[in-house]
Parts: sequence; structure tokens; C-alpha cells
Amino acid sequence: MTRRIVVTGIGPITSIGRGIDELWKGLEQGKTNIVCEDKYIGKQKWDTLKYHRIDGFKIEDYGLDKSKLAWIKDWKEGDEIIDLFLMMGAIKLALDDSKILEKDKKHLGLVVTHENMSLLPFFEKICRAVYKTTKENAGMSELDILKHIFKTCYKSGYDTQPFMTLFHIAKMFGVENNSTFTCNACASGLYAIETAAELIRSKQNKIMAVAASDKADIYKFVWFRDLGIYSKSGVMRPFSKGSDGLVFGDCGVALILEDYNNALKRGAHIYAEYLGGGFTLEGFQVTMPRVGSGLYNKAITKALKNSKVDKEDIEVICPHGVSSNMTDSYEAKAIKDIFGQNAKKPVVTTFKPYIGHTLGASALIETAILILCMDKGAIIPTLNFIEENPQYGFKPLTEKKNQKVNLALKTCSAFAGYNAAAVFRKLSQ
Repeated sequence: MTRRIVVTGIGPITSIGRGIDELWKGLEQGKTNIVCEDKYIGKQKWDTLKYHRIDGFKIEDYGLDKSKLAWIKDWKEGDEIIDLFLMMGAIKLALDDSKILEKDKKHLGLVVTHENMSLLPFFEKICRAVYKTTKENAGMSELDILKHIFKTCYKSGYDTQPFMTLFHIAKMFGVENNSTFTCNACASGLYAIETAAELIRSKQNKIMAVAASDKADIYKFVWFRDLGIYSKSGVMRPFSKGSDGLVFGDCGVALILEDYNNALKRGAHIYAEYLGGGFTLEGFQVTMPRVGSGLYNKAITKALKNSKVDKEDIEVICPHGVSSNMTDSYEAKAIKDIFGQNAKKPVVTTFKPYIGHTLGASALIETAILILCMDKGAIIPTLNFIEENPQYGFKPLTEKKNQKVNLALKTCSAFAGYNAAAVFRKLSQ
């Protein structure tokens, strides 16, 4: 159980760039790609969705097996599967970046994560099928309608089960080892990293691909808007006065986690070492944290303890930074409680203003960016900051900082009370 876990591959597909080079260039330039998209049901406009969009994504551009791709498309019977393809494209990028050869794939396992893969497209398919059936067959009985809808939609419903996403990805990449699916709201990526690390530590696998994705859509937007947490301005301002909520973003992302000795043996580039994580569950409300419980603090202190790291040695923190006053305050209090009021160290920065809130993929893509900061010796600042809020007890970084980062902390306070924190260390090579 003493195996060391390192990150040897990164595969990002975001609204500001695909692959490491494009993404980093977009971050350095302070780039965003926010669009306004009118959504129609038939000829009726429902609403306008403002979000960070990936333009021109085609899974055929990623060099995947054409026969397996055709098989998956045939199985899906024309259903929308962008989220699945984003995940596959990201895994391919990460495997290529890590220089995983065919002979190495015998040691490969998967941990994939998504908040609701296929569920919302399935919901829309049912709605459309019911509307069409009742419109064209006014005299059908309730039972006949039910039978017809079931026959039309049952395979799509089957594919909403998480194991089917894992199946399709394993089929595409020929994975035969211990693999699993996790789902822990916005904190899913950190849970997935810990799960993958445990599979390596327990000698189940030597190499793990950890992947997540999310495609912004009108259904999520309407729900978040009605909750009052979607930004009317369309601009995310984490930990700033004037913040008015989140903005969605499209994303696919994958990391390759590997046994340290295996990585050395094959001469892999090591971006960072995963030292350990801490996790708690509040079980309070779905859409708001349990303020005053101390459970977010506990997740962070667990991560530090499990990583055998002193809080004074953490140089950068990347919190969830969702631009919600309640969650930002909750996160700020935890940072202030643990690291001190107006502490000069660690630096705090967040990345959602560049790429949007990518929900179940957010913790993983932000971890990827944090690791890139460590690898490149530069800390990417927080965009759109207007004015410091005194109650937060810190000001996020607002200018790029060229600095070697040895120890970094990624944290997340997610819906349904999933709190997570993870510590990464830069290794000398």
C-alpha cells in the first residue's frame, strides 16, 4: 500500500483549447469563448443559454478506431452522445501525451465520472416521443401509449446506467482491467483520482485513465437559473464583489495516473505526484452547504494529514470558486480558518472564469490546469475580479505569477454535501 502515484498524461478539451498547448495558450491570453445560443422546441423559442462553448468538436478528429466508433453509434441509434465522445477524445489525448504504447495497455484501468450521462437526452427523447405519439394517435389507450414509448426509448433508458458509459469507453480502448464509474456531483473528479490511486496502490492496475466530461444544455440551465445561481451577466467572478452566479462550460478531460516505478521504467514525463486526498459528506441540503458544520475544513485537513504535508508548505490553493455568494463564503471561511486571515501564503486562484463551470468534470479539469501550473512554473490568475470582499479574508491572484510550485491543493465543495481536497507535489526530474 506504499506505491507512489504520479500524473503522466493530461488530455483537455475545453472552450479555449484542445490539448495542453492550446489550453495553456488560451489561459495565458485570458481567453474565453462565451456564446449566446437560442434554444428552440419546434419553432418556439424556449430561452437563451449563455455558456462557454467548444466549437467544431468532431470525434472523428481524434484517431479512434473507426469500426468501434461505428458500432457505438449504431448501438446508440442516433441518440445525442457528445458527452461520451468528449470523454473518449480526452482519454485519447491523455494516452498520447503519456506515450502509452499498446503493450502498456495491458496494465490500464479506467475511472470515469459524469453527473448524469445520457439522462437529460433520454428525458428529452421521452418528452418528444410522448408528444408525437399522442398527437398522431389520439385514440390510443394509456397502456398502448406506454408500450409504444417503452419500445421507442428502452435502449436509451438502459444507457443512462453508469456502467454503460464505462462499457463503451472500455470497448473503445480495449481495457480489460479493474475499472469503475464514480458520481459525486462537482467533486467527482477528486473522488475519481482517489479511486484510481487506490486501484494502483492495491496492485490491481499499474496505469489508470481518469476521465470526465460535460456538455452544457438548456435543461441544466433552466434548473440552475430557477435556483437563482446562474449569472445574469454571463460572467463568473469568484470571490469578488459583484459576483452573481455561475456560467456553464463544455468540457472533456482525462488524466493518466501511474505507479511511480512503472513511470520511471518507461521514461514517462511526470507532471506531479498525487500525495493524497480528504473527503467528507454533509447530508444536509442538495443545493447549499451545511454552514457551521466544519466538514469542509475536515476534508482539507484530512488531505493534508493523509499527504503528510504541513499547511504552511502549501503554495497554491485552487478552490471550487463557483461565484455563488453562499458557496464562496463557505470556501473562504475554510481557507481562512486553516491558513489564516489575509495569509500571504498560499496563493488562491480559480479557473472557472476561463472555461465555465463544467459540473461533474470541473474538479478534474481544474486539477489538470493546476498541475500544468506546477509543471510550467507559472500560476494562472483569476479572471474578472472586481473588488475584494473583506469577509472572505483573502484576495485571489489577479496577475500571472511566475513561480515554482512544489505543493498545491485542489478543493471542492459540491452539491449534496460532497467535500473533497487533494494535494499534489512537483517532482524534480
